Amino acid sequence: MELRGYQREAVAPALRGRNSIVWLPTGAGKTRAAVHVCRQHLENRRGGRVAVLVNKVHLVDQHAKKEFHVLQKDFRVTAISGDTSQKSFFAIMVKESDVVICTAQILQNALASGDEDMRVELTVGVGPPVLLSLVIDECHHTHKEAVYNKIMLNYLQRKLSGQQDLPQILGLTASPGTGGATSFEGAVEHILQICANLDTEKITSAQEELQHLKNHVPQPRKQYDLCQERAQDPFGERLKKVMRCIHQYMETPSLSQDFGTQVYEQRIVELEKRAAETFCRKRRVCALHLRKYNDALLINDTVRMIDAFQCLQQFYAAERDMKDPTEQFLAAMFEENRMTLQALAGDRRYENPRLGKLEEILREHFQPLGASRGIVFTKTRQSAHSLLSWLQDTAALNGQHIRAAVLTGAGYSNQTRHMTQNEQQDVIKQFREGTLNLLFSTSVAEEGLDIPECNVVVRYGLMTNEIAMVQAQGRARAENSVYSVLAKANSREVSRELLNENLVELMERAIRAVQAMPEQEYRLKIRELQRVAVASWLLKEARISERRQLHDPDDVYLYCVNCHTAVCRGSDLRTVEGMHHVNVNPNFGLYYRVSSGKLQFQRTFKDWEPGCRIVCSGCSQDWGMEMIYRQVKLPILCIKNFVVETPAEKRRYKKWSAVTFPIKEFDYLEYCSSIHNQSF
Repeated sequence: MELRGYQREAVAPALRGRNSIVWLPTGAGKTRAAVHVCRQHLENRRGGRVAVLVNKVHLVDQHAKKEFHVLQKDFRVTAISGDTSQKSFFAIMVKESDVVICTAQILQNALASGDEDMRVELTVGVGPPVLLSLVIDECHHTHKEAVYNKIMLNYLQRKLSGQQDLPQILGLTASPGTGGATSFEGAVEHILQICANLDTEKITSAQEELQHLKNHVPQPRKQYDLCQERAQDPFGERLKKVMRCIHQYMETPSLSQDFGTQVYEQRIVELEKRAAETFCRKRRVCALHLRKYNDALLINDTVRMIDAFQCLQQFYAAERDMKDPTEQFLAAMFEENRMTLQALAGDRRYENPRLGKLEEILREHFQPLGASRGIVFTKTRQSAHSLLSWLQDTAALNGQHIRAAVLTGAGYSNQTRHMTQNEQQDVIKQFREGTLNLLFSTSVAEEGLDIPECNVVVRYGLMTNEIAMVQAQGRARAENSVYSVLAKANSREVSRELLNENLVELMERAIRAVQAMPEQEYRLKIRELQRVAVASWLLKEARISERRQLHDPDDVYLYCVNCHTAVCRGSDLRTVEGMHHVNVNPNFGLYYRVSSGKLQFQRTFKDWEPGCRIVCSGCSQDWGMEMIYRQVKLPILCIKNFVVETPAEKRRYKKWSAVTFPIKEFDYLEYCSSIHNQSF
């Protein structure tokens, strides 16, 4: 496997066995260079193993089929993701393979496992399989609470305690970013922190071979396609009028500023949380409806009025507790305004100017019988689907040979339907083969995906950081390609994009400064940052462990977040496989009812299958779902649908990991025995 000159330069320290980060632009072949390093390691140290870590499931298969397949002639290469049944036998698969390509979470679970058969070790020793080398893709994610960082903190703790034979680290990135820093000193500190987190001796790039790199990876022409605000927005004004009425009804007029912004959304989310914790149902229900109106304003600002109207229409068509006077009032208010909103949504005079500008760009680039290929990046799944719908309804674009589809994330979202891994892979395959030539995508397509060169990449009203900008720009790799920033003139999106350009320059200067540091100074700095990181992590872990013991589970009560009925105690809860929180009290069945139809998941699970959704029998609030675990039906509770009362406070949590009482692991035999005893 022949490497280009700049690739050889970038991986030279790694080939000498040194921990390093390879910093090369998107499309420069970082993964190909990593394959070369892995081959040399495996040939030099037979019996060692390489783990290639990725942060998204679809990248597992991509790396296996597109890059690491060249090693299969001489070595055993295995791909394991959250979607493969093999993950339960991860340790065995590592033992039987030379190269394992997996999501970082699977390795983290194996490192933390208390089960000897499931565990993998970072250091050489007797028993569990050992790793010779770790390749970390998109390694700029090795910070804070990210799973890459948890793995590396495990590594650093061992290193600082003097353990030998730790795996060699090879990080890959196109853009480490500045970590939020806007000063040169802050950016240098961020780069050093990433180097410390990854225990790297060098951050390498093309320096001597820079011209060769520039010739091979051309940069797109960047343009700002700006449009004006709507001259009039009667649809948006009507939505704001309804929102003001809701504020008056719940007696909080002071909040009624900044409608249609993220700032307002944050305020209303906080208001809803406080109302739930103080059992103020009227205010909480109003906050939920206001959030949906704010969503509609954001959609109206991004895509079409009709998309915003449909978002509200679907919300009001959903099942709700119509015995509640607040729900009655809000449903009646929507009904009063529905005809007016629908009429305004269909009035072409007030349509979004951004869409006219996007139409111009697509017509220009897809003119010669669809020879182009492009991606339109947008913020939400909702707007990606709405843009596809707009394209299909736009007569002027229908004759342009545009074959478009949506590409969004696979994680669950209550905003709109998520894509399964298979659907994602199918769309990428069709785009690669040319069956599709335009994608409306969320950030899922920015990073790591092996997507063919695009002639046009459009950032549609997006406000993100410099890393996302570099990643998206890297998708426009065809000759004479265009990278377009489509936004309103003088908007925050334009200001942020200009700031991102400055931050990329700052990041590059910071990396060069770190590369030029004297070795002794660099090593001392890295060692100090590592000591601080490990000490902070151990302190945090101790605090979490302490917090979990604050209250006796018998003194903890869970209330329905909507109707405030007390439904169970903390002592009724158990965890299944360390992650699913279930209620084992047989009387709990009196408090909920099962909604029709089994939930469908794309993948199967080892010991359980999903059942139906469960809702509060009193107010129809969603609570979670039933699981069928070894033929036993157990209700899994979603923590955010409850208010937790301890002797100290009433509180709403986003995650079970934050609660202040211990929850025992589910004991199948004990449960069967208790049910059997109750039957007699």
